[in-house]
Amino acid sequence: MYAAFFFLIGVHSLLMVAGILPASEFPGSPETNEFTNAIFATGFIGPIMSVTYVASGILMLFNRTAPLGIVLLTPFIVVILFTHLMLNGNPPFGILLAALLGIFAWQFREAYQPMWNYHLKSKMSEDLNKKPS
Repeated sequence: MYAAFFFLIGVHSLLMVAGILPASEFPGSPETNEFTNAIFATGFIGPIMSVTYVASGILMLFNRTAPLGIVLLTPFIVVILFTHLMLNGNPPFGILLAALLGIFAWQFREAYQPMWNYHLKSKMSEDLNKKPS
């Protein structure tokens, strides 16, 4: 469900960026609306965000690629979390999205071990460094 949510939000956002759908007004504080308008006014963050949502949604549907989808989505979830905490006055939604991402990431925690243990040589690098006999 989490993956499908971001896939659908990304497709909807891409259709808005492409001008196929009218721009949506999301309920929120004036500060949140100004922040959202500023993001889309840049002309590049909106499309990057939309494509990342679609890609992350697709990647998270499969066990093999879910960790990459989670990593790609994390910066956007952090922004959403702090937007809801600091600007929107609606912490539960931001906390829910962040908590669900944390739970999802925890399920794949072993996949992230190489990111933290980069000094360990992998089996593939050892095989590449072997001299043929």
